[in-house]
Amino acid sequence: MYESAINELVNAKPDDDKSPRRAKAIDAFIDLVLEGHLPPTTAQVAERSEISAATLFRYFDTLDQLRAAAFLRMIERFPLIPIADPGHGTQKERVDRFVASRFAATEKLHLLAQLQRSLALRDPGAAEMIDTVRRVMAQEARKHFAPEISTLTEAEAEDTVALIASVTSVESWEHFRRAFDRSPQQTQRAWVRGVEAILTRESTK
Repeated sequence: MYESAINELVNAKPDDDKSPRRAKAIDAFIDLVLEGHLPPTTAQVAERSEISAATLFRYFDTLDQLRAAAFLRMIERFPLIPIADPGHGTQKERVDRFVASRFAATEKLHLLAQLQRSLALRDPGAAEMIDTVRRVMAQEARKHFAPEISTLTEAEAEDTVALIASVTSVESWEHFRRAFDRSPQQTQRAWVRGVEAILTRESTK
């Protein structure tokens, strides 16, 4: 359901939302989440977007519907994906660029990801969105590291993509930044080492 929509946005599809007030409500929801409101209330979204609650619910039947729209809008607003110049450069250049992009996106958007995960048990749509983003990000890793992955067997390639996606995931970010109190620099350094180790191990088998 969501994968085609996300892929369209990843490929720089322009925002075709024809209602400025609807778009303003979506952006207000995103901004409130990024400020730590998990989840924002109807009153908060209405106040921030400068529309009435009644107007808000003319555009969205429920807050979950607003959240779903905000999730797609988020990908337009922030450089979650794609990685710049996928597949180009030396392995080190590609690893550094990949990690920098993934880390910057997660540092900015982890609260939105946290909100999605908190809703996943009761909302199949939220769970589907999470899995869709994971698949799309894995596809980007596969494309970016194609020079290395193309030499592997199918099973090895799948393992490598899954490992890289896991090392640079929002869950990994939470382990490093929160559980282990690692700085941004320390986290990125560890991610670079992890991705390099994965690629080097596969290339030397």
